[in-house]
Amino acid sequence: MPEYEKSVMQRLSETSDNMELWWDSSPLIFDTWKKEMLERAEPSRKERLEKQLKVLFDTENPQDTLFDGVTTNPKLTRKVLDLLPDMVAPIVDEIIEGNRAKSDYLLAWKAYKEITKKGAALYMPLFEKSGYKKGYVSAQVDPRLVTDIKKMLHQALELKELSDNIMVKCPGSHEGIYLTEILTSLGIPTNETLVFHIPQVAAVAEAVKAGLENGRKNKVDYSQWRSVITIMIGRFEERPEFEESARSAGIELTEELKRWSGIAIAKKAHQILNDPSNGYSSKLLLCSARPGPGEGNVYHIEKVAGGNMVYTLNPEIIDDFMAICDRKEIYSQMEEPVPAGIMSRLEKIPYFMQGYEIDGIKREDFVDHTSFVMTREQFSDSMAEIEEYIVERKGKR
Repeated sequence: MPEYEKSVMQRLSETSDNMELWWDSSPLIFDTWKKEMLERAEPSRKERLEKQLKVLFDTENPQDTLFDGVTTNPKLTRKVLDLLPDMVAPIVDEIIEGNRAKSDYLLAWKAYKEITKKGAALYMPLFEKSGYKKGYVSAQVDPRLVTDIKKMLHQALELKELSDNIMVKCPGSHEGIYLTEILTSLGIPTNETLVFHIPQVAAVAEAVKAGLENGRKNKVDYSQWRSVITIMIGRFEERPEFEESARSAGIELTEELKRWSGIAIAKKAHQILNDPSNGYSSKLLLCSARPGPGEGNVYHIEKVAGGNMVYTLNPEIIDDFMAICDRKEIYSQMEEPVPAGIMSRLEKIPYFMQGYEIDGIKREDFVDHTSFVMTREQFSDSMAEIEEYIVERKGKR
């Protein structure tokens, strides 16, 4: 097999002029992750690997980076508290000292905003160099508020005040989609998260379209605006309800079939968002990729290469992808259809078809989808853990 000088990450980004790769973690931890990667590498690979990682993101030259943007959330921010204690602890202590009357919740929210602001500053050079097309850093409203439009709007406006390159992450609930419409009408860039299926994608795209129409009527400035819709590709597949639905339909839900189910949804979402007749302005963003099926494959990434889309990749999947596909050819496959034999089996599974058909799930039911419930709980727990960190710091004072 050939040995490529360019990393598989760089070759993935080159499968399309419109393919963007983003870093799915705080930019503050990139150097720590890079150091750990190099320490684990075999001596013969270290020099080549160091060059490849520098291409992904160079803190000394952030305006010239392969990673075009960043996604963060409370879960990822919580990791910063553990990985960078010497930097974070003094920041949190200062917040506590200066806000003695504030609740632990508000102190945690302030800490989350301050860490986000520091990460956004690293991407300002790219934001400015690109004419505000790249360099966005996504910051999420509290996932415990997914049905509270007023509180989410308040937090969204707070987040946007942190930096010009902040992109507000809104949940794919009925209320979160309405929040996106409001923010879009104000010219505030958005990233719809907790999205798992086609009905959500269509609802968000329509909300953005409506928000744009409103904003343009009111002569809103859209020079620093973007919209992305994040499908959490692996999270739709790994729910026990999928297994049960397949079993009831007499279908064996293999690892291969699971991986193709997420890919099928991603391909259909890509087609919908890029169909000129729909008049949509949102770009597809994929995350939560999983390795497989089998050894030597990362279908979640390989099969969507070359699209007009964004892929945000966390440190763990980057580790896997760079190891598994280091010597593998990466080429454009987004326009290739899902194999007919695969689709014929998937179409017999009610769980999949609900997520695949554009009207398969009602908007008011998005919040009750098993993938939404599970992910919301995980993210909410992480926000609670930031509050616990605040309490811990208080105890050390």
